[in-house]
Amino acid sequence: MEVWEKVQVGSEFLEDRHGSLSCISCHGGQSGIQTKEAAHVGMIADPSAGDAPACRECHAGIVERHAKSVHATQSGYFTMFEKRTGQTQVSEELRSMFDTHCAGCHTSCGQCHISRPTSVRGGLVQQHVVRRTPSQVSNCIACHGSRVGDEYRGRNSGIPPDVHYLPGNKDCFFCHTGMELHGDGTTPETRYEVDALPQCVDCHPEVLTDTENLQHSLHAGGDSGPPKLSCQVCHSVGYKNCYNCHVDVEERGLEHPSQIDFRIGRNPIPDDERRPWDYVVLRHVPIAPNSFEPWGVDLPQYAAEPTWKYATPHNIRRETPQNASCDACHEDENLFLTGDYIEALIGEGVMFPEERDANQDVIVEELP
Repeated sequence: MEVWEKVQVGSEFLEDRHGSLSCISCHGGQSGIQTKEAAHVGMIADPSAGDAPACRECHAGIVERHAKSVHATQSGYFTMFEKRTGQTQVSEELRSMFDTHCAGCHTSCGQCHISRPTSVRGGLVQQHVVRRTPSQVSNCIACHGSRVGDEYRGRNSGIPPDVHYLPGNKDCFFCHTGMELHGDGTTPETRYEVDALPQCVDCHPEVLTDTENLQHSLHAGGDSGPPKLSCQVCHSVGYKNCYNCHVDVEERGLEHPSQIDFRIGRNPIPDDERRPWDYVVLRHVPIAPNSFEPWGVDLPQYAAEPTWKYATPHNIRRETPQNASCDACHEDENLFLTGDYIEALIGEGVMFPEERDANQDVIVEELP
């Protein structure tokens, strides 16, 4: 075999804890053969894909949990699909279409710990080193960049980065743990149902009992009195909202690009323990009544779920325009998702008339 036909495994991999394994241990193929074609018989290009046989050998527990996780199943998409179509069983044909158009965001072990995800054309992150902690830029932001990554790093024009990013210098894994990302062995309906999901009060428990800060004491806790607000209501700033579906976008195009907005509304997914808030920040998601027309699928129950969804933007600031004073929030209707605002967007053709009914439970009828 000529030198140029060989692959050099760098010293960093050999010094890694996986360096004691041979190539064949994970990738298969034939040992001791000097012709390229014969040596690659039975080779597995991505041994962490599917059932992850190579990873399972040593990390069976994590592999089992990950197989049921949101990262692997994208269960949230199917939860919403079933609610809007009324179908409790997704057909094989639709599953095939979904896999073709949308499933590029499925992740395997290797696409977090060795290479960039295939959805962004792959490529090793650090030679062939198996990184215990994925790269924030090459792995996390590679998939979550257009919203979370841009918000967190201050890449949306005129909007500062998250206070945890600068000057905090915290990466994704400061809040998001392996148990959350790998899953706990259950398949939650949405990502907000993951038990290990981080909460602001994990690091800032004093907020719930803060008597010196009037805004905290009024809005953070208690069983009676003023409405409870999620932390982002006071500490988030403008974030990206999308108004068009991305299915078949090459033919139909995006008539309305994403827009920076900030809207407070009623909590669409209250939970007594994790989400006890009366008011939360909402984000418009790209689902339209005709989103799946190219697939021959109607959405007869389109209005069964809001199109303004519970949101946790990653652009936290200690001081924001709305927490500058009481009046800055309570007397500014431009901060709230009102019926008038929805009508204005419908009038501009940005939202669809069907969204009136879809968002009745989250709009703010009177400023609190």
